[in-house]
Parts: sequence; C-alpha cells; structure tokens
Amino acid sequence: MGVLTRDLTRLRNEILASRSARQTLIHDLERESGDRRTDVSHMLADFSKGLGTIARKTKADCRGSIADLQRTVSDLRTGIRTDLSGIRHAWVALGAPSQRVTGELENHARREAPANAQERPGDRVSKRSPELVGGEKPARRKRKR
Repeated sequence: MGVLTRDLTRLRNEILASRSARQTLIHDLERESGDRRTDVSHMLADFSKGLGTIARKTKADCRGSIADLQRTVSDLRTGIRTDLSGIRHAWVALGAPSQRVTGELENHARREAPANAQERPGDRVSKRSPELVGGEKPARRKRKR
C-alpha cells in the first residue's frame, strides 16, 4: 500500500471514530437531560407538598389567632358592659338630679340661646379654618392667576 492509501484509510477511521464519539455524546446528553427533567419534576412535587404543608400550618395558626382575638374582644366587651352597669347603678344610687339643678340648667340654656342668635354671622366666623379631626390637612385653595 501506498502512503496515500494508508493516510486516506487512517482519515476514514478517524472520521468514523469521531462520528461514533459524537453519537455517543448525543445519547449521553439526551439521557442526562431526561434525568434532569425527572429530578426537576420530583423537586417541584416536593416544593408543592411543602407549600401545602406550610399553607395548612399558616391557616391553622391564623384560625387560632383569630379565636384568641375573638375571645379577648369578648372578654373586654364583657368587662366594659360590667363597668357600665356598675356606673349606672352608682348613678341610680346617687339619685335623680334635683328639680332646682334641672331648672337652673334650663334657664341658663334659655339665656344663652337668644344671645347667640343676636350675634352677627360675620362676628362668629373666623377666617381661620376650623380645627380638623385626626390630623387632617385643610383643603388648599387655588390661586387665581
């Protein structure tokens, strides 16, 4: 055999070996990607189970907290109701206000009503805005330009 024939034979054998190695690599990659796919699906299933477990625990904790809160509010309401009942009994024990005190309050109210009605509206209204409840800001007035 000649040198050329021997070189061509060697080249053909290298090409066949490379093709075989490439096919082996492709099969290995396909198998590994299938294994990864299986691992990922198992991992996602585990995450789903864990999330369900956490959700059940959280729901149970929330229900327990709400039950405790309802019990606390009920106890507070009962205490307030008891306190108000005690206050009512104390007022009853002190007795109804006397006729003299009631009459003085009514006379005072009658004297104040005409005095307030005689004031001019401009005198009573100040240019400052009334105090707002809860820290609200007064509405801004738009400037005319």
